[in-house]
Amino acid sequence: MFVGLELALALAPLVIIATEYHLKAYDQAKTILSSRARDEKLEDFLTELHDEVAILAFTLRYLISDLTTLNEPQREQLLNLDRVQWKQDDISDALRMRLGSVAEITFRDILGRLLKSLDEVVSERSLNFISSERVCSSAFFKKLEVFREEMKNGRTVQDLGTRFQFTTKEARRSKHLKRIRRCNKKLEFFVFGRISSPSDGKKATTIRKTPLPTNLTRRLSQDVHKRISRCWNCPCPSPHEAKLSLFKCLMNHDSTDTVINLDLIVSMMTEEQPTEIWLGSRIRILSDKNRKEGNAKAVVRFMDESYPAESIPAPKDPHRFIGTESVCTLIKEAHKKGSGLELVFDGENLWRARSTGKHVMLRPEIGIPLNTLLLGNSQARLRLKDSRVLAVVLAHAVLHYCESPWVSNSWNKQHVSFYTTVDGINLRKPYLATQFDEDTVQLGVTEDDLYSHPSPTLLALGILLLELYLKKPIESFWDPDDTEDGLEGVNTNWVTAEKQLEKQEDDVYEGYRNAIKACLQVEYVNRGGPLSLDDEDFRNFVYEQVVVPLENELKNGFNLTPEELGVL
Repeated sequence: MFVGLELALALAPLVIIATEYHLKAYDQAKTILSSRARDEKLEDFLTELHDEVAILAFTLRYLISDLTTLNEPQREQLLNLDRVQWKQDDISDALRMRLGSVAEITFRDILGRLLKSLDEVVSERSLNFISSERVCSSAFFKKLEVFREEMKNGRTVQDLGTRFQFTTKEARRSKHLKRIRRCNKKLEFFVFGRISSPSDGKKATTIRKTPLPTNLTRRLSQDVHKRISRCWNCPCPSPHEAKLSLFKCLMNHDSTDTVINLDLIVSMMTEEQPTEIWLGSRIRILSDKNRKEGNAKAVVRFMDESYPAESIPAPKDPHRFIGTESVCTLIKEAHKKGSGLELVFDGENLWRARSTGKHVMLRPEIGIPLNTLLLGNSQARLRLKDSRVLAVVLAHAVLHYCESPWVSNSWNKQHVSFYTTVDGINLRKPYLATQFDEDTVQLGVTEDDLYSHPSPTLLALGILLLELYLKKPIESFWDPDDTEDGLEGVNTNWVTAEKQLEKQEDDVYEGYRNAIKACLQVEYVNRGGPLSLDDEDFRNFVYEQVVVPLENELKNGFNLTPEELGVL
């Protein structure tokens, strides 16, 4: 009995193998003899192949759009999926700039294996009718639709030899299709920073939330600007310029015991130093709790002429009391000492603190404005990661500094600048032009304002975000119909941005597109009066609709958060 059972168990695998072999042989014979069976298999294979080619085209289009050193004809040629094109030196240089030297080599190797398998598949005689359309998913899909229609009406190829060849090469096609699928996923990782999976759509894409600037922090930053403006004027022949660093704007936490740091660079020119230089400066704003605990080291205090000197407490620091001297005097003094200027604002008065470092830049090393980058008049190029980082920083800067004395109401790309370091221009640390002018008058409402965007600040941000994606100034897309005799009208840039966003809708990722759209089309119901970032509800609306999607894009695309960038 046991011998019979053992024999049965031993024969079972052989029976299974034989059964599978006969089923496979039957299936192959059916495919060879039946046009319908062959057509059904071919349809399944073409559908899978089309999907993979479409994914590849999407991935490459996204990558190619960021290869800023290439011209338009070169970019278009890369979409032909020609292995020779991807091996050219200028293409390698562009990929190396986008991906890095090591990743560039690996990327091209993976892409080469994928394209080789694709060539092997479409070179098969039974598939030669789609070989010329493999580069374009839309044309490929049309071919697939035509085949499905022919299959439905029984008009497909009935040649026995073609069906035989198709059947005998099924294993070869499956092997290449699997390789294409694996390589596609690897390429996605290089371009988007992650490999997509079926569960991606179910994952919560929202990352941690950075704290919003409160009414208190906005008010304090505006108060310190007004206080500096009162002692900014000086007899210097060349007026001092100032630029505000946006890199640390995310430091402003919603906390009563936080010190808010504002980093500035201020221009200076002396008789001994005729070449204009820029001196790094810092302003520390103390909260109520810090002031009560006496954390401010009162060293040098700015005051009005009417302020009684007798009421000023004796300084705890060995530096002398300045009195009514201007910022110009302090800047020159700090430069002579080889240090930067550091001030403390206690909510009412300015004090001088010990300098924590030195930061001097010569005029030729200032760098370039963002507008120059977008025009392509610089050796520096905005990579995709840099532009996504910049988008997050600029969006936060809007919440903190726009609609305040720090930033002009008509701010745009010309007000954003980058500066040179030992490693070249740092594209992740932008500076925003600001001015300290006590006589600045806010413009009143004009007739044009009644027909313009409800929030010029958001409109400026939305246009700038779109320009970062397009890598061109919005002016280069002007339509003559949207201008006033060829000149910019009140809504020219707005209308142009709306048109370009609609044209690019299928190419811009959802989160980034939604952020731009929220700026261009403000869907906020105001309770009365103009939209203002001083309104906490509106500020929260901007944060949720603009800042959060941009942060999610940065996280999902490059696995980066503001904390990891060092901006928190």
